[in-house]
Amino acid sequence: MLITLDDKDLQDDFCVHFRRSGFAVEHVGGAMFEVQRTDAPSREQSDREVLMHLRIWEILNRRHAATTCT
Repeated sequence: MLITLDDKDLQDDFCVHFRRSGFAVEHVGGAMFEVQRTDAPSREQSDREVLMHLRIWEILNRRHAATTCT
């Protein structure tokens, strides 16, 4: 799932959050990241897990915006 962050200062925290939880994170340019759960049984399941962790990350970071670009 492609995700764009609104605050570039939070990129490192964003990557650490997802990698610590077992996700693959690839910086694809600017403030955009491809995030996947590579051990999920399907792409749909991976996307659901990414969205769940994204909401947690937003709450922990006072709702800084991150936009999915699927």
